[in-house]
Amino acid sequence: MSELTGFVENMPYEEYAKVPALNGSSIIHMRRSPMNYRWKMDNPEPPTPALILGTATHRMILEPNRVGDFAVWGEADDQKVRRGKIWDAFQESHQGKMILTVDERDAMVGMAVAVRKNLPIRRYADAKGPTEISMFWRHPFTQRRYKARLDKLVPETHTIFDLKTTRDCQSYRFGGQSYALGYHIKMAIQWYGYKELTGIEPKMRMGAIDSKPPHESAVYRLTKDVLLQGIEELDLLVEKLDACEKSGVWPAEQDEETDLILPSWATAEEYRDGEVA
Repeated sequence: MSELTGFVENMPYEEYAKVPALNGSSIIHMRRSPMNYRWKMDNPEPPTPALILGTATHRMILEPNRVGDFAVWGEADDQKVRRGKIWDAFQESHQGKMILTVDERDAMVGMAVAVRKNLPIRRYADAKGPTEISMFWRHPFTQRRYKARLDKLVPETHTIFDLKTTRDCQSYRFGGQSYALGYHIKMAIQWYGYKELTGIEPKMRMGAIDSKPPHESAVYRLTKDVLLQGIEELDLLVEKLDACEKSGVWPAEQDEETDLILPSWATAEEYRDGEVA
C-alpha cells in the first residue's frame, strides 16, 4: 500500500485515526511526561461527553448537510438510561450515527443558531472549501510522518479555520485554555504541514463558542509568534519522544527526589490551631 501524502477529502475519521503518524492530539500528552504519552497511546479513551458535543457542533455549523448523522436518545418515555435492551436496540438501529441526549441536541442547536450572529465565524463557515479534510506529510529533515485533521480549509485565501467549544470564549480565559490544552501546538502542526505540502504559509483562525447560553463566540487570529512558540514546543516534545523510542524507557514526570513547594497563597497566618482562621 502506497504511503498517504497530501490532502484527502471525505476520509472517515476511523480511517484517519488508523494511519500511523504523529499528530497534535497525541504529541501533547508528552507535555506531562513520556509515561503519560505511552499510557495514552496504549490505552485510548472513549470520547467524553464534551468531545461528542464539540464534534456534533462542528458538523451542525460547518457541515449542516450532515444533520442526518445524528440520533437523539431520551425523547421517548422508555428512553431513560443508556443500558439494557431498549438502549441496545436503539444503538443497533442507529449504527454509524452520532447519538446525542436531548440536552446535548438542544445545546448543539443553540450554539449553531447563536454562532450565525458572529459575522467572522459565519464568513468562514459559509466560505467555499472542504471540511474535515485529512492532511499527511513527512518532516523534510527527520522523515517522521505527520498527520492533521482540518475543520475547514478555505483554499481561495489559504485559511485554516478551527472550531472549538469552550466554557468561556473571552480572550483572557480562552487564551489560558488554549495553552493548557495545547491548541497552539496543534495549530502549529497544521500550519507547518500546509506550508510543507503547498509552499504557502496559511492564515490560521480559531473560532470559540461558549457551550452555555447565550453561546457567545469569537474568532482569534493565531499570530506568527504564537505559531512559532507552538513549533518550538513541538520540536522539544518530539526530541524527547525520539529519545524514548530509541531507549525504550518512558519515565514519569518526576523520577527523582524533589522539594515540596506549597502554593503561593498558603501562609501560616491563615491557620490557627490547625483550623482555617
